[in-house]
Amino acid sequence: MFTIRNYAEDDLPALLEFVVPLRQNDGEANPDAAVHRSVFTDIMRLPGRDQEQDCLLLFEDASDGSTTIRGFCLVFPEPSGNDSPGGRCVLNIHVAPGDEYETGWRALVQAGLRRTRETGAAVAHIALWPPYDRAQALAADGFAAARVYWNMTWENQVIPDVEMPDAYRVRSFTEHDVAVLTATHNSAFAGTWWFAPYTERQTAHRVGMANTSHDGIKLLFRDEQLAGYCWTLLMSDGQRQQGVIGSIGLAPEFRGAGISKVILAAGMRYLRSAGADYVRLEVDGDNAPAIRLYHSMGFQKAGELHWYEHGFEADVASGARG
Repeated sequence: MFTIRNYAEDDLPALLEFVVPLRQNDGEANPDAAVHRSVFTDIMRLPGRDQEQDCLLLFEDASDGSTTIRGFCLVFPEPSGNDSPGGRCVLNIHVAPGDEYETGWRALVQAGLRRTRETGAAVAHIALWPPYDRAQALAADGFAAARVYWNMTWENQVIPDVEMPDAYRVRSFTEHDVAVLTATHNSAFAGTWWFAPYTERQTAHRVGMANTSHDGIKLLFRDEQLAGYCWTLLMSDGQRQQGVIGSIGLAPEFRGAGISKVILAAGMRYLRSAGADYVRLEVDGDNAPAIRLYHSMGFQKAGELHWYEHGFEADVASGARG
């Protein structure tokens, strides 16, 4: 029997053990546990989120009265950066492996939708990696296919030599750059699919996470104006060091100047110097210019991430809650 309830602070140790066990299947200590646990905890505590309301836990109830965490749903409310009313909630759902937990996964989807409705969001979004075997269940719950993102990887190749244009320079992020980085990120992505702008508090929180370093956030300036940035992440995937291009953007007035390669190459060089065995990124499959940029730098398509959408437009229009 499964039950679902909201997260409480004293659930954290058990939740972290479910997400990132301290020991591997062979009984050896998990060398990456501390970093992964730190990142997960920081994601839950991202400013602007109510972790008690936005984290839903799935418990398996034993006959002796004990309970064990078998899954969770993290609900990420995001205000819309476009003109769409209500914004969205992104549902991040994980359950223990095994067919016996599929009913629990469906229950977490329903719980996540209820929480989305409570926030007044216009839509709920959820993403599936291959083999997309839960797509039919999502359709039964009112979801429809919304977007396809590409997963692209770059492995052990030569980083193309990109010439720095005159008057431009690259440097690493400092704690004094929070405001300008936030503003540039928000202007770079305004108008894109369900874009959610960062607040300065969220930027300051994210730059302090264990998978991020100030040196790994490269800023491109023309004279004293921030033209663009490349925000990289570095974490083990369990076998190799994984570098991630988490975000890359140009201020609108610098688009078309041919400088995207400059800041991307700077991020890639940092990741290689930091020990990344490969680099990956995700890009909207409809963003042909970005895909051409990544191909030109040696990235290849490695898979697809399928986004599904459940709308609540009628509830938003009427102001309904609950």
